[in-house]
Amino acid sequence: MPDLPITKRDVSVASAPVSTSTPPGWQEFTEKPDSTTANVVARALQDRTFSMQRMAGMLAQRSASERGTMSRLIVSQLRSNAALDFLKATAGVRLVKPKTPQQQVPQTEDGGAPGRNESLEALDLAAPGKGAVDLVELAKRVDDADDASSMAYLKRVLADVNSISSSKEPYSRLRRTALGQEVVAGQAHIVEQVGFRTASSKRVAQGGLSTQSDIESSYWRTSFDGALKKFVAKLQAGGKLKEGDILVNSPRVLRKLEMVLDRKVLAKLKIQPLKGETGISVLSGATGSLNWKEILEGIGATPSAYQLFELVDADQVPYGPKQQVDTYADLAQLITSSAFSRLQDIARGKGELAPVCAMVEHLLLGLTDKFGPDRFDVLSADALRSLSRLLDIVVEDPNPSSALRAVDLMMDEIAVVLAVTKNYKRVDYWNTMRDVLLKRAPSIRPYVVGKEIELSSHLMTSGMDALGTALYIALSSRGTAQVSRATEKVDYFETGMLLGKLKKGETAKPRKDVVVAALNPSTPFEPPSTKNLVDGVLGGLKARKRDDPPFALILDTTVEDGLDPSTGRTRLDEVLNGLKDAIADGGLEVFLCKSFQKYASFGTGKVAAGDLTVLTKKGGYASQRTQAEARLQELDLDLARHDEGQLVIHMLKHGNQDEQALMRSAAGNAEFVNKFCWPVTHTDLGSPYVDGIPLLLRSKPGGEIAALFDKLALVDSRGSFSFLRTSFVDLIPGPWGVLPEDQKEDWYTRINTGHESKQTMVEYFYAFGHLVTGMPPGAKEPTTQDSLSNLTKSLKDHWNALGGVKDEDDADIARYRGSIMASYCAYACQNMMVKANVLPMLVAFFATPTTGVSIETRRYLAGELLSRANLLKTLDTGTLTELCDRAMADFKIPGLDKPDATVTLAALCRAAEVLPGWSMKPFAQALKDKLKPGGDSKEARRLLELIEGALKA
Repeated sequence: MPDLPITKRDVSVASAPVSTSTPPGWQEFTEKPDSTTANVVARALQDRTFSMQRMAGMLAQRSASERGTMSRLIVSQLRSNAALDFLKATAGVRLVKPKTPQQQVPQTEDGGAPGRNESLEALDLAAPGKGAVDLVELAKRVDDADDASSMAYLKRVLADVNSISSSKEPYSRLRRTALGQEVVAGQAHIVEQVGFRTASSKRVAQGGLSTQSDIESSYWRTSFDGALKKFVAKLQAGGKLKEGDILVNSPRVLRKLEMVLDRKVLAKLKIQPLKGETGISVLSGATGSLNWKEILEGIGATPSAYQLFELVDADQVPYGPKQQVDTYADLAQLITSSAFSRLQDIARGKGELAPVCAMVEHLLLGLTDKFGPDRFDVLSADALRSLSRLLDIVVEDPNPSSALRAVDLMMDEIAVVLAVTKNYKRVDYWNTMRDVLLKRAPSIRPYVVGKEIELSSHLMTSGMDALGTALYIALSSRGTAQVSRATEKVDYFETGMLLGKLKKGETAKPRKDVVVAALNPSTPFEPPSTKNLVDGVLGGLKARKRDDPPFALILDTTVEDGLDPSTGRTRLDEVLNGLKDAIADGGLEVFLCKSFQKYASFGTGKVAAGDLTVLTKKGGYASQRTQAEARLQELDLDLARHDEGQLVIHMLKHGNQDEQALMRSAAGNAEFVNKFCWPVTHTDLGSPYVDGIPLLLRSKPGGEIAALFDKLALVDSRGSFSFLRTSFVDLIPGPWGVLPEDQKEDWYTRINTGHESKQTMVEYFYAFGHLVTGMPPGAKEPTTQDSLSNLTKSLKDHWNALGGVKDEDDADIARYRGSIMASYCAYACQNMMVKANVLPMLVAFFATPTTGVSIETRRYLAGELLSRANLLKTLDTGTLTELCDRAMADFKIPGLDKPDATVTLAALCRAAEVLPGWSMKPFAQALKDKLKPGGDSKEARRLLELIEGALKA
């Protein structure tokens, strides 16, 4: 019987007699799983005589080495809708863990690798009722390369990580090269999008597990100029653009420009879509001395980067694949793999990576939704293979930072699968946003379901696009004369002042009956008051006359917190609960504006889109106009069917619950940094922790702290916030509370806490914060005016103060003592001018075990120690002894009475043991040459052995 064609329709399982035992051929299939035996089992599923859910459950019970292979074999034998149904059934069943009794291995707090302790548990396999290890079971567990808890699996993954990390090319660039060999016509733009981020790191591009794109922008909405020129050059090659033309996101931009331009200027402007009647358009006639960049950014007119990628590739037509693949089988094997089971375990745990892994789990299982991946697409098959490889790193790599980087890279592969299939439609976006809002603000559900309030959501190109559109709709309903203004008097409340107020959690009033506010600020100094906001709006409604347009509340909901335990409501629900009657009566319209580039895209910065959700009276005349204008704005943008829209809808539909979980996780780190790592007592020096918001502002006396942040080697510099790994944004005006004209641009830097461990937060910020505030470890308040002017002395003083704090006197210092020492070492490496002057401190640090310090920080400091030691003329006994002497004198080494060269050698050994061979290789030969006169101690022999290993790497 030939394969039935795959049709794009909702699939439902047909009713048929269902067996409750096992399908025909099951025993043979379990004994010899291959395509022949699988075909017999699959026939019962194809004919619907055996339950697909039961079969998925039976396979989930199998061992790690069996279930992935068996699931793949069955899916590959199923045709058309039956294959898709089985894929969905498989996604709905939780994989069952092995029931082999295992004694838990003690672990330190924040425990290092997400799956590391379970890998070690594989060595503890005492059989039930026996006191000795079952060596047969041990051999199975150690050698089973399909079992993610085995040593063989761990060894393979770590070798893979080393292979990736040692590459000078970023992983995403390697992926573009690999996918480029598989691409068919019409798919080139999908490959080019791999590695693209709407807020790229400002750091120098790194190799290994990192993202990179030829189209870079520190923040797409405002800093896209350089990247846009590359798109424009390609489009101009086809004669589509002329000198002076400006690309904008929609032909409807011309209407929004009415808010900020004089009519004479407007009359000179023309706009034309690049292709068809919607989407990216060419604005012509924008001449003169006006700051067009600021004007267009301020109304959210920045074009979608993803639509630009597609337009460059628009004239090519897809054709058939080059080779035979089966992405249904690939996906089935991925979500039944041992690594995926481990991911589910981590997601249900309490570690720092739990919410991150939960998000990954939901997005991967979500790939079975709708019609699944394109079954026979080569590009999708390649992306699924890469997802499997990255998943291994997430659950096995002992470096949590590598896991976070791997998750970031997984978003590219998920985006490839979604861009090929284009399963989601505009209606999916509408329904998903409706479901999400009613879940987060249940108080309005009766009004929406009862048709008293009309709720509609509209996909925008950015949060600023949503704000600009809402502002235009609200103001234009009050008459054009009151919207249009003289160009020379433009105050840009829609841009600078408006954004400035929203970031602080303040409100702006373009008109007395139009209020623009933020649900939560992105530069928080005090908790926002939902009561004040609701009371202010209801108070403003009292002045409204019967025939006046509805009062408009434009609310920035980019930063949404979770439930408030004291009220049982989210902050958004509190606002809408207080305003729902006014909306239903027709006196109030609410515009919810959200940037998806922040927390809604789970810290990846992969999208720049936004949402405009409009709440109005059902059936009211003014409401109909508002709803229609919002819908027209969305239709002219035409985003949902494009690649970015596909990823946004997927994230919202399958991961909306993860947005707030990730925020809570990151907020816990912000609270910890504020309390322990960098406490401040005055707003000139920074903001307090505002409950539920993972953002902190920090400064130093006199401001201008950005230059010090720029020296941080382990913290990323980004143009936005909410990323998986901790980052910072500089040049924020301050100090807080003074008049705008008295503020300085470079006063604060904002710390955007990510999902690293608490110990990593200490390593990032403890030394920095305590030196800036003049608080040595153990001090409860500043004891000196300035700890930065004489850094060498301050580092010694703080180090010795740390040694004077007893464990029983400060539990937090006792818990994080090693990380605190590492933090001071890192700060010294980044800020001391003479590199060799840091060597004594690094020797003191590595002279004793570095247990409790994150592996990434240890590797950073190890590299610093070995590379700086390489600057010395020789590493003979005299030099090594002198280094030990200086380390003892300035930083003390526990248990050491006199300087000893072997102590320095032991420190060098510990550093070399931490570093992968490829990382040490560049300076290994020089170290070897300097060590020749270093004696024949066991430390010297061990160090030479490590150096030889690095030279062979």
